[in-house]
This record gives sequence, C-alpha cells and structure tokens, in this order.
Amino acid sequence: MTAALFLQRFAPKTGAWAHLDIFAWNPRTRPGHPEGGEAQSLRACFAMLRSRYA
Repeated sequence: MTAALFLQRFAPKTGAWAHLDIFAWNPRTRPGHPEGGEAQSLRACFAMLRSRYA
C-alpha cells in the first residue's frame, strides 16, 4: 500500500501505470502448488495485458 501511495503522488500523470505487489514464492507444498516459484500472478498479469493490447 505504501508503494502504491508513493507512486500515486510521484509518478507522472501523463500515462497509465500499474503497481504490482506480487508474492511469487510458495513457502510450502499444497495440492497443485509445489514449494518454490509461483507463476499464478504472472499468468494473471499476462492475461490482462493480452486482453487489453492484443
């Protein structure tokens, strides 16, 4: 939240921007999600970008 407020105040108002606060690591194994790197947030970001710009 702090970073988003900082960007809102200091980022140029001339264009669109996004603040992505992504936790991309699974500290423990869960069904379908092994311990380690996680790409679910990246897939969601890619899907949003593809739907907007493709």
